[in-house]
Amino acid sequence: MTLLFVILVLLSQGRAEAARASFPPPLPELAPPDAAQAELGRRLFFDRRLSGDGTMSCAVCHIPQEAYADGQALSVGYPTNKHWRNTPSLINTGYLSSFFWDGRSESLEEQALEPIHSVFEMNLDPDYLVARLEVDSEYLARFHDVFGSAPTRRTIAAALAAFERTLTVNDTPFDLFLAGDKTALSPQALRGAEIFFGERAGCARCHSGPLLSDGKFHNLGVGETDELLRDPQRRATRNYFLRRMGVEPMERDPGRYAVTKEPADLGAFRTPPLRQVAQTAPYMHNGSLETLEEVIAFFDAGGGDDTNRSPKLHPLHLSDAEKEALVAFLRSLSGAVPIARPPMP
Repeated sequence: MTLLFVILVLLSQGRAEAARASFPPPLPELAPPDAAQAELGRRLFFDRRLSGDGTMSCAVCHIPQEAYADGQALSVGYPTNKHWRNTPSLINTGYLSSFFWDGRSESLEEQALEPIHSVFEMNLDPDYLVARLEVDSEYLARFHDVFGSAPTRRTIAAALAAFERTLTVNDTPFDLFLAGDKTALSPQALRGAEIFFGERAGCARCHSGPLLSDGKFHNLGVGETDELLRDPQRRATRNYFLRRMGVEPMERDPGRYAVTKEPADLGAFRTPPLRQVAQTAPYMHNGSLETLEEVIAFFDAGGGDDTNRSPKLHPLHLSDAEKEALVAFLRSLSGAVPIARPPMP
């Protein structure tokens, strides 16, 4: 064994140890939501009366068997309307401090009501929802039992948010590894974690902390999709939304800019958490990348083409083995999804 080979081995081991030292801590325990509120929220989550024509429920777009996403590139939206963004998963949403791809809501309660009154999502005035629920004897009794009053906007939002806070996953192989089970990750997944958290790929510059998200907004250079460009209904929905946000329609999704009106936020979107990422394809705010392999290739190339693209992105020149290891690590971030079911009729 030559001295040069020994030096290279030691350097490689040192880099691996440095990467492992930067692994995040396990997810902390959330304070459990009130059980009665969460149960009421579960009933509301599956109830199609939360939409204008009685066809949509929260579970139409946040499907439990799809890790509370919907498996589609772009969300379906209200019948005869179409959404222009991908449906985010609700897994571990109780840990977040901002919601939607552009971060326009700052609490789960606020987020819970917005799709209900959005004309392109569920299309129901929340005050009309209150009127619907207060004449339903079963709901009226449940709200009195749980909140001590008839339903209101506030208590409907509180119940839905309490249910969403039950949708946690903290038993992934990576979580088990962080908790001390050194056999929980395969050698390939462990190598992928070292690449992910190390300087080689630098993924943790944005996917950091226990949730594997910095909670910030970045422009990755993700381009518009053909589906959006050729579908006038999706473009019309986006134009309507932008005008409601005080932004003139444009030929791209402005992302966070529609909220802040800051030029630096043009095309920036919230860093998504990565729990259950293997189950929530397709990826990006517009579902433009279909597989984890495509995601790795996108970042390996330094992101997309955008003058406002984050300076954190640059070509990585990963080997095929490194890319495969990263995918193995990302697959280790899936655990047992709590599958909620609609109440029995």
